[in-house]
Amino acid sequence: MMYLAGGSAGVLVGLLILWIVLPLGAASSSSTPTSFGTIEVSDLKSMVEKNEVTIIDVRNIEPYLAAHIPGALQIPVSMIEGEIAHLPKGKKIVTYCTCPAEESSGQAAMILAHGGITDVVALEGGFDAWVAAGLPTAAGRP
Repeated sequence: MMYLAGGSAGVLVGLLILWIVLPLGAASSSSTPTSFGTIEVSDLKSMVEKNEVTIIDVRNIEPYLAAHIPGALQIPVSMIEGEIAHLPKGKKIVTYCTCPAEESSGQAAMILAHGGITDVVALEGGFDAWVAAGLPTAAGRP
């Protein structure tokens, strides 16, 4: 028989191990989003026509002023968390950027989801896909 620890010392060691291990396991099963959903341009177009969506351009101001999806809000990724309380409620939120794999818009979508917004996705292909589909763009401030 192997004797590791006995009596109250053994109990204390066991409790200490549980105290350390349980929070680690809880963190790995957390509901913090680690991925994001996407939406295709055709689906976004349909939602825009029905006024069922809030669109957020997460690029910096210069590219937004040059060209953006009409009606899109401009909120850079670095500021998105601070704007959660001010975003319109009751509509799907779609984020977009010009990154090849939705890096910035996906990051923004995950920040919004972590902040409690449950209906948020990134535009697949971003602004470039919108333009490639021949859809309208706007320039300047709304």
